[in-house]
Amino acid sequence: MKVLLSVIAILCSASLFVHAQEFQASVSVNTDLIPVEQRIDLGTMRQDVETYVNNQRYTNMDWEGPKIPVDIGITITSKSGNRFSAFLTISSYRIVDKKTNTRSVVYRTLDKEWSFEYQLNANLTFQNLRFDPFSSLLDFHLLMALGMDMDSYGELDGQQMFSSAKQICLLGANNNAPGYQRVPEPGVYSRIALATEYNDLRFDDFRKIVFSYYVDGLEEYYKDKQKGLDNMAYAIQQIATFKEKRLSARSIVLQAFFDAKFQELAGYFKGYPDAKLWQNLRYLDPSNGSVYDEAKKP
Repeated sequence: MKVLLSVIAILCSASLFVHAQEFQASVSVNTDLIPVEQRIDLGTMRQDVETYVNNQRYTNMDWEGPKIPVDIGITITSKSGNRFSAFLTISSYRIVDKKTNTRSVVYRTLDKEWSFEYQLNANLTFQNLRFDPFSSLLDFHLLMALGMDMDSYGELDGQQMFSSAKQICLLGANNNAPGYQRVPEPGVYSRIALATEYNDLRFDDFRKIVFSYYVDGLEEYYKDKQKGLDNMAYAIQQIATFKEKRLSARSIVLQAFFDAKFQELAGYFKGYPDAKLWQNLRYLDPSNGSVYDEAKKP
């Protein structure tokens, strides 16, 4: 009996460990841009990364919510000596309606500055105070995605993740790695700019509005469509007011939000009759003005 109880305890512990991970990743690796003979060391990269992300813990607590779906795309662009250059794309999602499994894009990024060495069956590990040219870029973006996801469930809940992401930027800068700086250039989208703004108290009110957008808006939409839309429109109005009254320069945080959300916003608000909403969206996200103009049509 004692042996049986011990086995059950071990299985339960293992189950808790498995469910403590934060992400459920789907990974793709594209090597079409380099010659076939240069692809040998990349043969296990897709599985290596998928295993790493799906078994990684970035928080120091058991993850109680659903795993965060995340799509990771790696495009190898060149090889010089033992080093590869690549583009990284990441899209993470939040479930906003469990009945229909409807997802909302939380974070979407394309990062073009990535240089690293790689070998078959790489043993990828995460350590807060160690910089790795390959895995640290994954860690940075996943921490940003995790922080934004946590913010969508509780006001400012993602703060520790943003702090950890900024620490990676500083470690990268100390190692003179491409794409990492210690200080952001005003108005220029970069890793350090994104992490710095998310750690800036001036943006706490924006983050609280985003929490309301998800909870009072998107989640409410699947209970009461009109109320949800109106609450989402009110959140957009609050963001517009925030930008007008609180910002004097281009915001990287706002850009990241609308890079992820513009298609979603156009879809949910298709034909929405309030002209002020469309005015606000154009003001906040002028680069996607044509998308909003098309969605505005009845």
